[in-house]
Amino acid sequence: MEHHADFAVAVTRRLFVETDYDRPDGGKVEGQVIALGWWVDRPGAPPAESEPAGTLYLVIDERLTRPVWVAQGRITATRLED
Repeated sequence: MEHHADFAVAVTRRLFVETDYDRPDGGKVEGQVIALGWWVDRPGAPPAESEPAGTLYLVIDERLTRPVWVAQGRITATRLED
């Protein structure tokens, strides 16, 4: 399932993740996170009345042509770099 975020914020630290999310050509998505996002359960409701339903990571994988949203539950490893 392709995820999308209803709201997102930029990640300002160098955060790298490994996931169990399959690339179309094989292997698993991994790379730097450029944004954290979330979606809400109540489509069409004003943001103040909607509760976040899940967290997503926007990951740049050098083997893919565009960044992909990966659900938090699919993250298998993380590391911060200075």
